[in-house]
Amino acid sequence: MHRLLQFVQSHIRYKIIMPFLALTIFVMLAGAAIVLFLVAANAQDVLTNQLANNARIISAALVEREQNHINFLRQASFAGGSLENGTPAVAAALASGDTDVVSRTLRVFYVSGISNPTLDFDRLIAFDRRGESLLDWQRVKDEPTAQPYANASTDLTPIRDVKRIISNTLVDGDDKFSGLIQFGNDPQPHFYTVVPVKQGTDVVGGLMIAIKIDRLLTALQRNTQVPITTFYNLQGEAIGTTFVSRADLPGLNLRPEIIAALTNNQAQSVINAEDKPNAPKIFPNTILQRDYEIAYSPLFVQNRLAGYFSVGLPTDFQVNSIRINRTAISLIALALALGSIVLGYYIARTITRPLSSLVATADAVTSGDFEQRTTVQSGDEVGRLAQAFNQMTEHLVQLYHTSRELGATIEVRPVLDVTQRTVEGFVPGTEVLALIDDRGIWRYRLRSDPAAHVLPLQNLRVAPSDPLIRDLAKQQIPQLVDADSEPRLESLGLSSVAGFQSLMMRPLVVQSQAAGVLIFGHAEPHAFDNGNQPTLAATSNMAASVLYNAILFDRVHDEASEREAILKSIADGVVVCDQQRNIMLVNRTAEQLLNLHDWHIIRRNWNDIPLVRVPAAKDMFGNDIANLDHYEIGNRVMSVSSAPVIGENEAMLGEVIVLHDMTAESAVDRAKTRFIERVSHELRTPLTPICGNTELLLRGYLGKLSSEQRDTLEVIRMRAEQMRDLVNNFVMIASIEANTLITEPEPQDVWVAIEGALAPMRTAFLKKGIDIKLDLPDALPLVRADRQQLQVVLTQLLDNARRYTQEGSVTVRAQRLDPYVQIDIIDTGPGISGEEFAQLFTRFHRVEGNNSPERGGGLGLAIARQLVERQGGRVWAESTPGQGSTFSIALLVANEHADAVSQPGDHERSA
Repeated sequence: MHRLLQFVQSHIRYKIIMPFLALTIFVMLAGAAIVLFLVAANAQDVLTNQLANNARIISAALVEREQNHINFLRQASFAGGSLENGTPAVAAALASGDTDVVSRTLRVFYVSGISNPTLDFDRLIAFDRRGESLLDWQRVKDEPTAQPYANASTDLTPIRDVKRIISNTLVDGDDKFSGLIQFGNDPQPHFYTVVPVKQGTDVVGGLMIAIKIDRLLTALQRNTQVPITTFYNLQGEAIGTTFVSRADLPGLNLRPEIIAALTNNQAQSVINAEDKPNAPKIFPNTILQRDYEIAYSPLFVQNRLAGYFSVGLPTDFQVNSIRINRTAISLIALALALGSIVLGYYIARTITRPLSSLVATADAVTSGDFEQRTTVQSGDEVGRLAQAFNQMTEHLVQLYHTSRELGATIEVRPVLDVTQRTVEGFVPGTEVLALIDDRGIWRYRLRSDPAAHVLPLQNLRVAPSDPLIRDLAKQQIPQLVDADSEPRLESLGLSSVAGFQSLMMRPLVVQSQAAGVLIFGHAEPHAFDNGNQPTLAATSNMAASVLYNAILFDRVHDEASEREAILKSIADGVVVCDQQRNIMLVNRTAEQLLNLHDWHIIRRNWNDIPLVRVPAAKDMFGNDIANLDHYEIGNRVMSVSSAPVIGENEAMLGEVIVLHDMTAESAVDRAKTRFIERVSHELRTPLTPICGNTELLLRGYLGKLSSEQRDTLEVIRMRAEQMRDLVNNFVMIASIEANTLITEPEPQDVWVAIEGALAPMRTAFLKKGIDIKLDLPDALPLVRADRQQLQVVLTQLLDNARRYTQEGSVTVRAQRLDPYVQIDIIDTGPGISGEEFAQLFTRFHRVEGNNSPERGGGLGLAIARQLVERQGGRVWAESTPGQGSTFSIALLVANEHADAVSQPGDHERSA
């Protein structure tokens, strides 16, 4: 059996004949069952499609009904006043709250609405901004002229959509809503639509129209011709139908399995979308002793499941259709089965004989015998297939050799030479050339041995804005161009200079930019036809893909050469790293600075460079903050800055690092700092005895002084102390610049620090008649600060207040403002103008226009700022000219291990 199957499967004639025989037997045995099944299935499909179509019709009708309601209400809500009727605008009527005015205003809309068959509503309600009805008219009779019944005040606030209207709430950007509602004791639900009424941008109320379900279903049946339509609530209870009376509605309630099926596969909204229901569920039903097929779908209102609806058709015609067509289809199936056997045998014999020859030729070509060709000569499709197979084999062999030759080159001219040899074999007399963008100027590139009539093209230059080039770049596929039908070829010189009449032009696009055109040109008209076009197109595509790479190679090579030249000419060192900071490129200056002469041989990482961070050189007489980090390697000091390298789509590719040699500047800065420090110490030496001896003379240790002598000595002492303070400030600045100032933050008592700073200055305050006031709470947390530097900061701020306050008082205030303790020095001096604040804390800056005889050297506030910021704090000033200034510092509260609170009795505190 296995050998028999293997024999049958190895010959195509048996593969054709045996299925026909098997099919014949199968059709004869199962024909009747298949016919009945097909007829029944077809009838069922017709019924199902008709039901689905009815469901879509109902859906569309409901959408149209809702849109008509919205258009009517929009027209009413925006209606203006009527001079003829003496009624105001609808918005104004609702805003007034007068029910008589609202009734007169809306009368014309009620009459026109119930007369319109596309509206035909049962109830018109107008409500104010509180949700209480101003008008509630209920239709009593079908005649449009009949007076409506006016319902008493109706409270609409429990309705969610009414709440949205009066609160001006949008849902998915919409302020118009629809849904199902049941009014009072009326057992029949209504389908309603409600819109806001606005006066300007303010909501003054809303309008609602509602139609009973029975009336709605009747209108839908009249407009859509759908015989049976039923609506259900969420519990599956029938609430309206066009099929039976309302008393018989319970017999139409949904079965649990139908509700479950609808819940598991919900349809799209049939009210707020134009989409058809999503695969309505079909169930058989027996109603009034007659069989029906019913299609059920969920009913969505405002994207909420409001219930379900169904459409139905009787199944009588399905049974009749099966009975009528059963005999005829069975006979036709039997005749076709017998005919298929005979026809299959004949076709198999006709096809298999020439196919065997094709198979033998294909096997030979597959095994590597590219010279083998089929000998089938018939004029039918198989013969044409054999001829096409031979031609295809010939072309494939040529394309195979071409692809191998193209793959071995990356330059433009060799690509053109290989392509020329291939195209010449397909269409003799064809010339291959390329028009390539060369830095904004398009030039012709020719093969190694071009024809004489093509040589003048290499001297032509084509503008990149040429309209023919732009059109070709948009296509990005080979285009056949005829000189007679394309006059723009003259601007490229292809027809006027080279004399081409037929052309195939393949645009070359690199990175969405037109980079060139590959051109096959022939001097004869219509040289390229449907017979050779596919092969030429395939050849052009292969050549174009290689030309892409050749153009990209040329561009990358040129750009790399330019970048290398630019990097070599930059005076600063430049290092390019990848995302892992592996060094990818170094210019000559960076090689010398970092001693990286072997970077292109040995892979190095930037993090492995032995750079030692050193303090940045600063300008003592300028800004206090250096902009770049300084590093030292060997005996060189350099500034280092870096920036990310951002590629396409904001992706980070690496970083570029710029090195600037700061060795000379650093040496000058160190010499300057040493000079200032040495000069300051030398100035301190004579100032100490001057201050000390002056103090002895003033105290009378060397004899009684006259008033003139005492005044002179006071001036000497004051000037000597000023000079001493200035020298101390210079020493402090030099220590900060040299990075030799050590900051040791520890928990400090604010009371003790303030008393320590005030103690040596009280005499100076008293001499000027300035009162010292302390506004310090009894309990302050310890602050995190260096004790000595905190003393210097407070002394500088207090001395500044003393110098510039001629009369009045200086107040020292402290308060806790987590996570800081803020200390304020408040004086009653002349104040500071707003223009001075920008440079108030810079070195050597003194307020212009202040004529205090004790003006400082302009370093105190700058020192205070630097010392406070070194300890993690902040310093700032506020001032009102003519009323005084407030200088404030904020220091961090000490951590939880040292957050002890000082008590008032711990130290002596007094003003």
